[in-house]
Amino acid sequence: MNLDIGGTGIALDGCGRMNCFVSHAHSDHVAALRAVGKSILASEETLALAGYSNNISPLKLDGVKIQLLNSGHILGSKQLRAELDGESFVYTGDFKLQDSLTTKGADIEKCDVLLIESTYGSPEMVFPERDFVYSCMAKWAKNNLERGAIVILGGYSIGKAQELVKLANEYLDVAPIVESNIEKACAVYEQFGVKLDRIPVRTDEAEEIMKHEFLSIVTPASASRSFCSKLEGIYNRKVVCAVASGWALRYAYSADRSFPLSDHADFNQLFEYVERSSPKKIYCTHGETVRLASELRRKGYDAKTISKASQMTLDEFSEGD
Repeated sequence: MNLDIGGTGIALDGCGRMNCFVSHAHSDHVAALRAVGKSILASEETLALAGYSNNISPLKLDGVKIQLLNSGHILGSKQLRAELDGESFVYTGDFKLQDSLTTKGADIEKCDVLLIESTYGSPEMVFPERDFVYSCMAKWAKNNLERGAIVILGGYSIGKAQELVKLANEYLDVAPIVESNIEKACAVYEQFGVKLDRIPVRTDEAEEIMKHEFLSIVTPASASRSFCSKLEGIYNRKVVCAVASGWALRYAYSADRSFPLSDHADFNQLFEYVERSSPKKIYCTHGETVRLASELRRKGYDAKTISKASQMTLDEFSEGD
């Protein structure tokens, strides 16, 4: 998606322009970092997590005030706020409002035009309180560890996995064993001040711990009953697994348990963001856009859907398009 503002185009989590804003380090948002010759606007944390080590000068636009606001999604995730001639625009990127064990919830600023992610844009997608989910996960893991089982928790390697490591540290007083790609992201989190006690797989310490019951953090693909069955054959011990995902409210997983823990805003948080930012116009993108736009219109907001491939010009938003 591209934004034209002040005579300059900016690609929003894409690479369709020379100037590119990268909201966070998840692989589906970093195409601009893999491209050649782009001017990048992103946080230091995002660049580190994505493995992009080159020095990057902040993107500057004549006459346009640019702000990066915390989005609360993962370490270093940002929203883009742009202001030109008194007209303000915010692109949320992926966000959540709740504080987590590793990130603060999103900042909210007033704006005239809001481009909001809509991942969980249906009214049935409302998550339990985060502390309650933490407690449920910890209780389940503790009970199984006390029975002598191996416990596997699945979450995305950047963001969710680090939150699960912190959960193990603070709720169970356990340093979990982590996969190599998760360890790489954990090291970046620690570089930016988030303490995470964990044990990388294939180290002597991990090999010793794995002779007994243990807790491991893996990617979602490995948190499955088929993978657990293989481990049971190797370790001759009961293995249980759980997946942490907001989609646990809607879909079944091939796991023993699933917990609705998400890095995205649920339906209520999406509405709270809109109410607090007070936009004149709202554009819904990335997810259940049609449903969210419809629900917003029912509440009296000027809301529409917009595709990832859309071209937007800030001046057009004030013209009642």
